[in-house]
Amino acid sequence: MNKVHKYLYLIFLSFGFIFLRSSYGKFKGGTFVSSLPESLTKFASKNPYPFVKEFLNSTAIPSSGFFGILTMWGELMVGLSLFGISVYLLFGGKGIKLLYSLYAAGLIGGMFLNGVFWLAAGWTSPSTESLNLLMFLVQAVGLLFVSERLLSNK
Repeated sequence: MNKVHKYLYLIFLSFGFIFLRSSYGKFKGGTFVSSLPESLTKFASKNPYPFVKEFLNSTAIPSSGFFGILTMWGELMVGLSLFGISVYLLFGGKGIKLLYSLYAAGLIGGMFLNGVFWLAAGWTSPSTESLNLLMFLVQAVGLLFVSERLLSNK
């Protein structure tokens, strides 16, 4: 493994930890799903994107229980994928195609979660906006890297 791969795996390890920590808080707290309508109402109130505001008001808020469960489980799956596979590869595990496919799925899931949260809540603070955009872009670069690994014979 060269240094670039090692650094990418370390970055994805940290992203996996962020997603795991976030999902753990949602599962442990027990109030994420029940308090989601309030959060989504706040996100919709001054959202600068009309299509997002409309989606939040017409679909996400009325179905907030479903979206809450999807979010919790999505963060857990993304976190497990990025964290677990990064640890395996950092400690010399052989990168097989199935493993890189799961890595790609975790990166795509992370990009989706970060993109949705950026659209819904990015306007609420500069840190929310910048962190989610940064994670989205780094995961996109990682997806290119993983795609190259999938397409190569290595």
